Amino acid sequence: MPPRVSIVTRTLGRPCLADAAASVAAQTLRPLEWVVVDAAGGGLDAPSAGPVPVRVVSTGMPLRRSLAANAGLDAVEGTHALILDDDDLLHATAVERLAGALDRQPAFGLAYGNVDVVDEAGQRIGVYEFEYSELLITRRNLFPPNAALFDVALAREAGARFDPTLDWFEDWDFWLALSRRTAFLHVREAVAGYRLHLSQSGVWSADAPGADPRILAARDAVIARGAERRAALESRHDALKRDATAHAAAGRLPQAAAAWAAAHQNFHYDVEPILRYAELATRAGDARAARAIVESGLALLPAEPALHRLRAAILARTGDPTGAAEALERARLLEARGPHSPV
Repeated sequence: MPPRVSIVTRTLGRPCLADAAASVAAQTLRPLEWVVVDAAGGGLDAPSAGPVPVRVVSTGMPLRRSLAANAGLDAVEGTHALILDDDDLLHATAVERLAGALDRQPAFGLAYGNVDVVDEAGQRIGVYEFEYSELLITRRNLFPPNAALFDVALAREAGARFDPTLDWFEDWDFWLALSRRTAFLHVREAVAGYRLHLSQSGVWSADAPGADPRILAARDAVIARGAERRAALESRHDALKRDATAHAAAGRLPQAAAAWAAAHQNFHYDVEPILRYAELATRAGDARAARAIVESGLALLPAEPALHRLRAAILARTGDPTGAAEALERARLLEARGPHSPV
């Protein structure tokens, strides 16, 4: 049996709550319930969610974002929960895909999918589609709340909670707490929509001139909390790369290739393991393996010129001069724009 899913929505009673209700009602795998947290505290008539039972949770007092999330998690009756804020949406297959993934791989306590960032016209203007690594999540938030389905026991018995001192980046802080308790499973398909034009948190403008200093302080607090853990994970990643380099220097090419592959799996967004593995595959005469890892790397790092240059070299060796020229030109354009990293 797949997980019994409770969907939790924090709301101040905005009109967009009706859209969230419709996306709950449309799920191809019916949730156990929709728990609506009255964050305004003044009473709330929640809209219908079709065949999904609706419960309103209210303390009769206003609740800030973290307290509202904790109130919802305390109230759910399902084994697993998904947090859908009132300004966001779920795709119709979201619960089915995420619950099915956890059902098939019970070693994971959280599954997350990709999330489309959409504008007022419903056009996609961005996407959250990060591959998971423990190191990466200590560096940046990987997905918004409506991307993830997680085991409620991690919040109740294992003690992962939303920090009531945080009004921004509280979801990232919560994912960090969960990541100490369970592995995360990435479901590589879109499961939800993030409606940027309705967002009122302000986190998207954190790096803009004149950003709210409270938002910056909250982000700095989350980053600081993970500093020791992040340093340890970075040291581990560097050790994997040193091992790979030592194997290559000693002529142990199969071991070097395995070590570079392990480093890549440990942190997908470091370009060096991709380049070094591809170089070893090329030396071994396996152009197919070299091209495969370069193409995989470009799917994650499309703005990395070194990968386009290596792709050009591989294409030239395999008899595709036109493709090689295009890849080389792409590398030159990216180099002219300057460095860019998704992390």
